[in-house]
Amino acid sequence: MRSQENSSLKLLELVPQERLDRWLTEFYGHPVNIIKREVLRHRDLSYVERIWIADSLPSSIIYKLVAPPWDIEKDILEWVLIPSISNSAQLYLAAHYGPMIALFLEDLGKQSLVNVGNPKIAGILGKDLAKMHRAYIYRVDELMRAGVLRTITPIDYTSLTETLIKQLKVWRLIINKDEIALQKLASKIASQLAREPISLVHGDYYAENVILHNERLSVIDWSWFTFIGVPLLDLATITSAHTKNGNFNRFKHEVIEAYCDESARHMSDVIALLPYAEALSRLLFLQWLVEKKSRGLEGTIVGPINDLILQVVQEVISYNKVGLL
Repeated sequence: MRSQENSSLKLLELVPQERLDRWLTEFYGHPVNIIKREVLRHRDLSYVERIWIADSLPSSIIYKLVAPPWDIEKDILEWVLIPSISNSAQLYLAAHYGPMIALFLEDLGKQSLVNVGNPKIAGILGKDLAKMHRAYIYRVDELMRAGVLRTITPIDYTSLTETLIKQLKVWRLIINKDEIALQKLASKIASQLAREPISLVHGDYYAENVILHNERLSVIDWSWFTFIGVPLLDLATITSAHTKNGNFNRFKHEVIEAYCDESARHMSDVIALLPYAEALSRLLFLQWLVEKKSRGLEGTIVGPINDLILQVVQEVISYNKVGLL
């Protein structure tokens, strides 16, 4: 795995096998026989694997270990998501082990849109995404009162950026001209997205996190990136050229057209705003890197976190250039 090749990334320590066996016995109601295991991800704050169980239903299950702040996924699954609206996986069981939380989830299979995307599926995705955003617009006040998710609206963008800059200056990871560029960008994004509705935002809505399962599209990996804010961010990420989309952005026209049709919006208006929403998504990724480093974590799957922070700062401020915004 890529994460194991990078010595700067300290991988999450796993729980003892006997504890995993105990949890599986609790869920299935009897001792089980594991016949196969497949590690899907192993990083510093999360571990994910698919487990096959003999002579039991479900015959396979997704087992996740998450450490703070990724443990918010439990609260999202339990208190925020309505599976019929969000198309999210069912949470079977959650358990604590020290600071970590173990999650046992419905196995939705391996067919992510990175591998099975086509124009028809892209149209379905656009409609599903618009329906989810519309449904959660009416639950925003309820979600805010629950206090599970962060709220990040356009009025917060400049103060959020100022906080990031302050910390980056402490670490000497930003220079004056880049500081000014970030401030200008945040102000520009806030101005352009100020009139957008507020809803539930997945925050990491890329093709690799959308699974085709039983002729339905299901969304996985609700996490720290999930928040209450401008939902256009999800449309921007799924239609971007990010590597996590693979070749799915070939169908961005179909996604945008279906999204606009379902939400009764003019395509030209939405397309004009998408670069600002995409820039916001990268600014929030920078926020994650600052959060991670603040917790004493110095590695990422691509190398030392300081190197990635410097790279993402340049990526974010590049949106100020003509042709991007």
